[in-house]
Amino acid sequence: VFFLRNPTMKTHLSLASFGACLALLLSPGVRAETAPAVASSPAPTRELAVVVVESLERPSGAIDDFVRIDMAFTELARQRKWPVKIKAERLAANLPKYETELRIFYQGLRSETPGELTFRAWVTLTSNDVKKDFGIVLYRYPRRIGEAHDVMLERIFRGAANAIADKIEPVLFPKSAVSNP
Repeated sequence: VFFLRNPTMKTHLSLASFGACLALLLSPGVRAETAPAVASSPAPTRELAVVVVESLERPSGAIDDFVRIDMAFTELARQRKWPVKIKAERLAANLPKYETELRIFYQGLRSETPGELTFRAWVTLTSNDVKKDFGIVLYRYPRRIGEAHDVMLERIFRGAANAIADKIEPVLFPKSAVSNP
């Protein structure tokens, strides 16, 4: 890229270098490289709606608990290679009816024992109009000295998502009778 300086010390992009950059971006070689990358990623076969019901009175920081639950389940689905797309929703009026819905009645984080935080939520799974109640799911996390608050919260929500996933995975993805010897 060539720059021209004028006597007032302002820098200007020359017209020739601007044209060269534009021609490079519009060339068929650049566009051809990006097209196969988009086509090669397989789309998930179905959608798992994660509906979070929480108290509106909770104070929220930069990242609230709903967003942390959404991030934890999105990462969990990617790690476990679930053939679903996660769609997180806050419980509100006029939600559409989902084919598969994980409903988390989030009760918050509590310090039940000294040095330990507990995630508590009542969890239900509705799939094809069949509802399965998993009751209260707890995940206890021992606080570590010197651990950053955001890191601690991320680990709590990831651990809670794994605890919930361990309960719903056999229902969502049952193993066939052929695979069991």
